[in-house]
This record gives sequence, structure tokens and C-alpha cells, in this order.
Amino acid sequence: MKDFEALKDIWHNQITLPKVSEEDVLIKLRKTKNGFANKLMMELMGIFLAIAVLMYVWISSPFKMWTTHLAMLIIIGCCFYYLYVQLKDYFRIKDDTLLNKPKDYIDYLKKYKSDRYKFNTRKYNIYTLFLSLGFLLYFVEIAFLVPVWVAAIGLIFTLSWILFCFFFLMKRYIRKEESRLEDMIANLERLEKQFKTEIN
Repeated sequence: MKDFEALKDIWHNQITLPKVSEEDVLIKLRKTKNGFANKLMMELMGIFLAIAVLMYVWISSPFKMWTTHLAMLIIIGCCFYYLYVQLKDYFRIKDDTLLNKPKDYIDYLKKYKSDRYKFNTRKYNIYTLFLSLGFLLYFVEIAFLVPVWVAAIGLIFTLSWILFCFFFLMKRYIRKEESRLEDMIANLERLEKQFKTEIN
């Protein structure tokens, strides 16, 4: 009974969160959203440049083995897939049509966050697998053109970089992205709860 009274006192004396203005929340939301969209745009430009370089190398280099042509096809295909997903997500995050409907926009952002998480985990695993396969096939021809130790160093460096990106950089990337999206959702939910309290 004593614990119940203590809980009751805590509940009644609890500090309520200060009210936030709709304008402040929308300004912060737009700033976060634009920062996220700009990050996606930088990634889009980077992958577009990578595709252009890979196409140039493929066309201008006299590759002799079919494995190298298959490797280039796989790597460029992976890049186009990544370009497609990032471009689609860029337009989704830039969409402002639901901004005046907090509940709908919260649901929209939650779905977007879930889709991005699936892309950054499950789909990224498949993407990395195909990219690694492409590099392995590419190094088959390289092994015939240069000394074995040079090909081995190149292969080890490439696979090490892929593993570093997969196990370290991608984890940080996911955490940052999740945090940004969660912050946007939390601000909108807080604003929505405030409106409900004011109405009641």
C-alpha cells in the first residue's frame, strides 16, 4: 500500500513535457528530412559516377575471359540496383504531401523506416554477396595478367574493404539513419499527443 501511494505521488508530481509549437516541429522535421535527402543525393551522385567509370573500363579494356565480362555485368547490375533503390527512397523522403496530416505522416515515416531497415540489412546482404562474386570473377583474369602475389594482394584488399564496409561502416550507417528517422517520428508523435491533450 505504501508503494502504491509513492507511485501515485510520483504520477501526480510528474513533470510534464513543455509544449512545442507546430512551427518549430515542422522546421526541425524539414531540416532533418532535407539533411537525409541530401545524404541520399550524395550517394546517388557517387554511385552514378561509379557506374560511369565501370562502363568506361568495361568498354575500353580488352578483356579476354568470359568471367571478366560476367563480373562487370554483375558489378554494374549491383550498382544500377543500388541507384534505383536510393533514387526511389530519395523521392519518398522528399514527399511533402502528408506533412499537414501528422497521423498519416507518422504512419508513412514508420513504413519508410521499416523499408529502409530491410534494404540496409537483408537486401544489403544479398547486394554484398553479388558484389563480392563480381570481384572474385574479375580477379580470375587479373590473376593471369599480373604476378600471383599482386593478384592475391588486390583480392585480399578488395575483400577486406567489403568486409569492413559490411561489418563496421554499414552498422554505423544503419544506426545514424534509424536515429534520424526515429527523431522525426518522435517529434511528430509528441506534437500529435499535444493536439489530442488540447482538444480534450
